Amino acid sequence: MKIYFFGDIHGNEYGLEACLAHMEHVKADEIYCLGDLVGWLPFGDRTLSRMRTLGFPTVAGNHDLMAAGVFKDYPEQVDRMQATAYNAGLLSTVPGAVEFLRSLPLSIEKENFFVTHHSPFHLPFQGEAPTIECFDYLTEAALEACLVEWSYFPKQVIFSGHDHVPAVYELPGGLSDPPALEDVKVHRPLPGKGLTVRLHLSSRYWVKAGSLAMNRDGVPMANSVLYDTDEETITLFRLPFSTGSLCRELESHFFGPNLPTIRKYIDLLANYGS
Repeated sequence: MKIYFFGDIHGNEYGLEACLAHMEHVKADEIYCLGDLVGWLPFGDRTLSRMRTLGFPTVAGNHDLMAAGVFKDYPEQVDRMQATAYNAGLLSTVPGAVEFLRSLPLSIEKENFFVTHHSPFHLPFQGEAPTIECFDYLTEAALEACLVEWSYFPKQVIFSGHDHVPAVYELPGGLSDPPALEDVKVHRPLPGKGLTVRLHLSSRYWVKAGSLAMNRDGVPMANSVLYDTDEETITLFRLPFSTGSLCRELESHFFGPNLPTIRKYIDLLANYGS
């Protein structure tokens, strides 16, 4: 079976369409979205509306929940808060949009894999509401802090997004207890290239899928993942999209270029060219 994952769309409809064409090309049997349909780019109404028509199983991202008013951001995240406020305004004009975002689950559990936006080890306890603290990034310190939980996690593979940098983290089996950070193998694709990792039965894997927009590794391509259960492989893809079209839309937008984070992304798109 071929199972496809993508997320962190953030309003990039060009990256989304490239991803949709690719999943059809590889003939995916199942498709999951890792969240953050909206946020950052000022076009969240477009990508949310498109995703609602597709009906893929989708988990809630922090941007989705912030735009829907579920919780507030860290006060130092000024750019992100402004982008969230702009997208919240857009979504208020789309019937049912906020209700849709609020209805998204925080995780999806399948027989051999687990899907969440960021981390199964930082989700709120049952009955508690999520907060922004559930969505900190996977730093070395954060990874080290959850190694013991990960080593006993019942699913072999975790699929998530959020960090905007594609990677496969492998925790080999047969390690001393407790495992150490240096035990973790990190598989990263080269800039502009994909990567295939063959699974070992005794290992556990945490797949960070990357993003369709606002990538933090300086590669403005749409990232996605294919889990082939027959071949026992995980493949990270880098998909080209019309960066020039997105760059022109952002450059001419009345609000987006005012945010330094988006301004930096515009410059990256312009320098990459398409």
